[in-house]
Amino acid sequence: MRPARTIAAVTLAAAAVVTGSYLAVSTTHPSAAAPTAPVTAPPLQPTPMRPVDLPKAPVPTPRGPIIDRIPAPRPVLADGHYDSYIRTVDSRRHRLVVDLVQVFEGQAARDAAIADGMARDKAQYLGVYVRNHNPQLRTLPLAGDLRLDLRGGDCEAPLNHQFTKLATDARAMSGAIHTYYFTLTVRAGAVHQVQEFLAINAC
Repeated sequence: MRPARTIAAVTLAAAAVVTGSYLAVSTTHPSAAAPTAPVTAPPLQPTPMRPVDLPKAPVPTPRGPIIDRIPAPRPVLADGHYDSYIRTVDSRRHRLVVDLVQVFEGQAARDAAIADGMARDKAQYLGVYVRNHNPQLRTLPLAGDLRLDLRGGDCEAPLNHQFTKLATDARAMSGAIHTYYFTLTVRAGAVHQVQEFLAINAC
């Protein structure tokens, strides 16, 4: 009986060893791989917008000669009649330098003189009074058809002689008062006519 029990014990031991080896192998080598987390792509980032350079409209090129595109100079005086003293007669450059004045006659002359500080007993004899409160000078070109109407002048005399008389009369003084004033006719920025008048009482 003892040998049979011994054989049975050995057989069980051998079976246990085989089973243990099998279990050891089975636990160290899993039959199926563990599940892995799914791979996802990173979220798309918005692409910044860049300004688009629009084509510029072409700048039109002016046509014609350059001299035609230069604006004409603004006239010194508008068309009309202007009373003035003449400061310079520039016959070489064909122009005048003038100082505009206000001219009063009769009772208006006496009132203006008194308003400007003249004594009443002196102003009462005035027939003409020239007021010059603004010393601004203006340079005006002379027109090609210029006409000079000078007191005691010869309208048939050569123009250079008339210019000489005009310059002489423009400088003439009666004490502190200019002897003459001049009325200018201006058209298109140029002087077309000069008329000479007494700025003092006539004898």
